[in-house]
Amino acid sequence: MGKLNKVSISKTDVLLVCTAFMAYTGMYAVRKSFLAGQFEGVEAVSGFHFKTLLIIGQVLGYMVSKFIGIRLVPEIPPYKRFGAIVGLVGFGLLMLLAFAYVPVPLKPLAMFLNGLPLGMIFGLVLVYLEGRKNSELLAAGLSATFIFSTGLVKSTGIWLMQGFQISEWMMPFVTGAVFFPMLLIAAYGLNKSKPPTAIDKKLRTERVPMDKKARLDFMKKHGAVFFVLVLVYVLLTVVRDFRDNFIVEFWASFNMSHQPELITLTELPIAIVVLIISALGILVIDNKKAFLLGVLATIISAILMVIVTFLFKQDQVGPVIWMIGSGFSVYLPYILFHCLLFERLLAFLQYKGTVGFLFYVADALGYLASVGILIYKEFFYTHSSWVEFFTWLNLGGGVLIVMLVFVLLWNIKVFSPKLQLK
Repeated sequence: MGKLNKVSISKTDVLLVCTAFMAYTGMYAVRKSFLAGQFEGVEAVSGFHFKTLLIIGQVLGYMVSKFIGIRLVPEIPPYKRFGAIVGLVGFGLLMLLAFAYVPVPLKPLAMFLNGLPLGMIFGLVLVYLEGRKNSELLAAGLSATFIFSTGLVKSTGIWLMQGFQISEWMMPFVTGAVFFPMLLIAAYGLNKSKPPTAIDKKLRTERVPMDKKARLDFMKKHGAVFFVLVLVYVLLTVVRDFRDNFIVEFWASFNMSHQPELITLTELPIAIVVLIISALGILVIDNKKAFLLGVLATIISAILMVIVTFLFKQDQVGPVIWMIGSGFSVYLPYILFHCLLFERLLAFLQYKGTVGFLFYVADALGYLASVGILIYKEFFYTHSSWVEFFTWLNLGGGVLIVMLVFVLLWNIKVFSPKLQLK
């Protein structure tokens, strides 16, 4: 077992983490670039803020993509993945071009069509990284795009508008086009990467496509614990997605919109710290212990989310500290789900499947809830500022996550006693 327990990073690992980061950054430029605009003064429908309509349109498409991905992504054979990644992102980019030219009433539809193919990219990239002894490190590199790249893409969009007078309507397409060549190179690199080794399979179990029978079998055997994990993930998705969608508005309300670099600079320390903590998971060889440490980190992060937000409400910390603190407290558990919790759950259970299935169930429900929160805000908190609503979202979400983690531990005790630490 000495060879199995030895921590080492190969050239394949370096190639995978770099290409995965580049590929997902390229997708993010197509998905997130429109968020750099504020779209003020555009006539809304039924009192909705126009940007909210655009976000709802795209998230609905992204959510539908996740539901489709529950079945499609786990079944796509390796030889079709490169074409699928390039084709899906390319279609999303074309929809941004359509967004620039269609009449205003049709722009939310263009954003729906933009989001429709993009929800499957994460699973298509993740499949190259899972089931390896260093999967935490690899997936952490991929997940860092959730934090760093979203800020980079928005900063690029604002820079294009301010420095080159690109309109808000055309800016999303131009930003996506700037990053698209990087996506092509990265997707090609992923396609040429080596598959998991025999040692990887011994440590993390072999990963295979899951048909309908295998998916139902997993839910029957492990659905109780998985269901509560999904609820925690849904709450994290809601908080994280709202923060990501309206971060430009947050900084504007703090009178800092003239500093677009802040969006990247404040996300950078979050990305670095979260990446380091997540990657350290490779040092924990025991799958059961690693899974439970991830659960512990989740509850600690939720408590931090409540504390730092409470201090902000009491004017005990400033907006920059709050944005960094709230970002860290939501992104750490969110990324641990992507690079440790689901990965180690399958590994410990010795279940031959793919984490893509677990993610697409969780993501589909998470984005469904995210749309629900946006609609709820528009109908019931019309006069509430973005910052005020996000403050209450942090407080409520943090408390609920703490409660759900205790329910999760009870479910583990009742339904999966093998997951308990002795």
